[in-house]
Amino acid sequence: MKLVIKLSIITIFVLIISTIGFFKLSNVLAEKVGDSPESGATSRIVALYNELTALGFGSDTDAPDWGTIWNRIKTAAKWQPSGNVSEEDVRDGKTFYSDDRTQQTGNYPAPTNCSTQAWHDNAALANPTDNCSITWEAVNDGVTGTDKKDPRTGLIWSYPLLNNSGTPVFSSSSLSSWDWDGTTDADNIAVGNKTAIQLCSERGNGWRLPTQKELMQAYIDGSYFNLTLPNYYFWSATEHSATYAWSTSLLHGVTNSITKSNSGYVRCVR
Repeated sequence: MKLVIKLSIITIFVLIISTIGFFKLSNVLAEKVGDSPESGATSRIVALYNELTALGFGSDTDAPDWGTIWNRIKTAAKWQPSGNVSEEDVRDGKTFYSDDRTQQTGNYPAPTNCSTQAWHDNAALANPTDNCSITWEAVNDGVTGTDKKDPRTGLIWSYPLLNNSGTPVFSSSSLSSWDWDGTTDADNIAVGNKTAIQLCSERGNGWRLPTQKELMQAYIDGSYFNLTLPNYYFWSATEHSATYAWSTSLLHGVTNSITKSNSGYVRCVR
């Protein structure tokens, strides 16, 4: 009988200790509710709130308003990327998130070794494969003058410029010669002595005269096989000196600094 009583006392004691431990654990894992006593312990929800705040995720305010802690948690959970990058902007094979939580894979062509390079080719005349060229993209964005987009640089190139009875226009069938500084060539004079830089910038839509290196890279990427009327030296916006500017051949890839009053050709980029 005494043994039974002792065991019962021990059992009750164990139950009391277990119950205290349960409430203590619950106090740590759950939020304070109503007027229940505050233990001073930080719950896991508060710990999560603190981590999100430290990381800068979510916001303390939201609608409907659930209170500071839950506002932070729910807005962090609902957040999604708001970038404007596309597959064409990200290197081929690399994954990213742009404007939603769906993982996307870039297809921007990375530079590669060219085992087929024709070392003794005459300029760009062999074929696209022998020159390690890539296929440029057609762009249907409604912008006047657009020819093709180089997917490696993301630059969009125009048709060459033509003097159409005193008005510079983009043309897919013919082109005019222009001097760089707008002083001597008859076509520059006919359109109001516009410089090569002005000829592009005044076309609007972000068109501008390309730099020397942009023209050289266009040649490397296969401008000869992709652009309309590439067999010419085109002016760049890059100056060599007060009297010289750089001109680049999209046929040979050759670049020279020539007198700004000399004649060349103009195509724009954006």
